[in-house]
Amino acid sequence: MPSFDGTQIYFRSEGEGLPLVVCNGVLCSSGYWVYFRRFFRNRCKVVTWDYRGHGDSEVPAHLSRISINDFCRDLKAVLDRLGIEKAVLLGHSMGVQVILEFYRMHPERVAALVPVCGTSANAFRTFYGISWIEKVVPPVLRMGERHADAVARVMKPLLRTWLPDPLARLSGSVHWYLCPREIMEDYFRHMASLDFRVAARAMLSMEGHGAEDVLETIRVPTLLIAGEDDRFTPLSVMEKMWRSIPGAEFLVIPRGTHTALAENPLLMNLRLEVFLRDHLHDDGYTILKALGTHVQAMPVRKTRQNAPAGPAESPPDDESGARSKRRAKSKRGQSAKECQP
Repeated sequence: MPSFDGTQIYFRSEGEGLPLVVCNGVLCSSGYWVYFRRFFRNRCKVVTWDYRGHGDSEVPAHLSRISINDFCRDLKAVLDRLGIEKAVLLGHSMGVQVILEFYRMHPERVAALVPVCGTSANAFRTFYGISWIEKVVPPVLRMGERHADAVARVMKPLLRTWLPDPLARLSGSVHWYLCPREIMEDYFRHMASLDFRVAARAMLSMEGHGAEDVLETIRVPTLLIAGEDDRFTPLSVMEKMWRSIPGAEFLVIPRGTHTALAENPLLMNLRLEVFLRDHLHDDGYTILKALGTHVQAMPVRKTRQNAPAGPAESPPDDESGARSKRRAKSKRGQSAKECQP
């Protein structure tokens, strides 16, 4: 499909019903959304697409046409091509910046927002908790763009080996056992297929973009999803965003990293199910029959503007639950002993 400047954009539309349109992370195709697609495509219109220069989309004639704004114009072209007047927008990583910017440009086209493991601005400021990295990354990326062929000769063969996957797990970029191996293999294959000039430009567009001023203007249902152990977008960053968006809801995926949507997809999808049921049932959302009305509506956490907000809620993990049970059992045992004559 040709976009605003003639660049061919690849998209895939599955199912019918309420449109759920996803925006990928930088250097990503739609592989991380595979479990999301399977869960919702029988009840919704699920749309995935590739950014210009990514996946099956074409590299633009001019590399200056690779920016967050250009990605937003491509998203609008996809919606127009499919005849979608209003959609639920989900964004992962850089996709969070894309959906927030799109809301700034076309709020009338947005039914709800779901930012997943991403920030609204200054993407490299909190990268791995290293404050000075935002000063180092842009010059390195510009140098990489100038010497893209040399970088590709070194990196592409490496990305096609078995080595990147264990390195990502050891570094904490992804969870060492929760992130499926096939997801990461698909990610590294896709990265190896990229034009490294495009990759550098796309990453630079993240650093040069900011949508913090959009947060307080959002007037559609919003669910933020964060990974508890995300080293790219720390939990504190998404919590700050949550407190800035009026009426926003927040899910923290226990032990989740930057790829939390693939590490605990069932938790994310069921929470999305409740969110969509509560806010968009009258807009054509088909409720999962197995869930029905047995799951109560999730309480909306108030922002600071309305009421003091406590820490973000996250379900207890199995270990903490087991420890609580053991403590309770021990106390009951002690009470029984004290009552003995």
